Amino acid sequence: MPVRLFAADDWRPSSMTERQLLELEKEGLLGPRTSSLWPESIAPTVDHREPRPPRGYVVSFGKFHRHGLGSPLSRFMRVLYHHYGVELQHFSPNAITAAVVFAAVCEGYLRMMPHWDLWLHLYRGELFHAPSGTTVVRKPVRAGCLNLVLKTGKSEKPREYIPVGLTSNHVGWDSQWFYLRNDDDLLPAYTGCLISERPNHWRYGVIQTQQPRLDPILDALRKLREEGLTAALVLSAVHHWRILPLMSRPLRMHEMGPGVSSRDLEACRMSNEAPADEEVAARVRAAVAGDFQPEHVNGFPMRPDKGSIDLVSPFPTYGFDS
Repeated sequence: MPVRLFAADDWRPSSMTERQLLELEKEGLLGPRTSSLWPESIAPTVDHREPRPPRGYVVSFGKFHRHGLGSPLSRFMRVLYHHYGVELQHFSPNAITAAVVFAAVCEGYLRMMPHWDLWLHLYRGELFHAPSGTTVVRKPVRAGCLNLVLKTGKSEKPREYIPVGLTSNHVGWDSQWFYLRNDDDLLPAYTGCLISERPNHWRYGVIQTQQPRLDPILDALRKLREEGLTAALVLSAVHHWRILPLMSRPLRMHEMGPGVSSRDLEACRMSNEAPADEEVAARVRAAVAGDFQPEHVNGFPMRPDKGSIDLVSPFPTYGFDS
């Protein structure tokens, strides 16, 4: 029986306020609004029942920034939306988390830029539709239609990668929208377009001839997995460091060691003081399934922290600078 498409539901009115945006700034999860004429973020007014961003702004969500999105966006994040052909609002919260963890694993543990062939080896894009009550009717969604999921087929399962069990509890996230400044127009402009069919290239993998280049990296990933690295531990290290992995920075994570200028470090870190372990654990639990506890925060340090694992010398950088 052919599948039919229903019309998408209307946008939910935004629940984001100026006060909530200021809280994100204070927590180091959103850049400071240094200009009243061109602020980093704007809360929608009550007459905006659906997004109508001012010129030079796009639509973002509070959940995205709590999970590690930053502005201006890193090159890896920009490549993601170009490859999948989407706008920022099309990413799901778990898609943002998957990209955050991957970028942090590459930079903080493998000591390399986010590696595009490695990403294609591990992940595929899937299209989310809202429940309609029947399997023969699908309803497009205006926000969160792109899920980035680990490949799970018998012939493609990436057994080398760390465990990534993301939460399914994102109730109300799509009402937390606001307007984010589109610095240098690096993001595609908001059009409100709907994606009703999954493009074939969302499932593309690595060209066969390029696969051998991944072998040393996959061996290192396998070692990290055997040593106990998980997505929860990666996120706890990221928040402990006060870094947004999907934000453009002058330094990659493994470069933030002794001898680095304080100016560059300040440009990488979103706040002057590390959040309390209880707050870090709460942020991890909001993104990853399970009951992550404060005593496990930074339990698997990234380089160059004391206690980090020295795998090998840095890998060749077939990736994207931040």
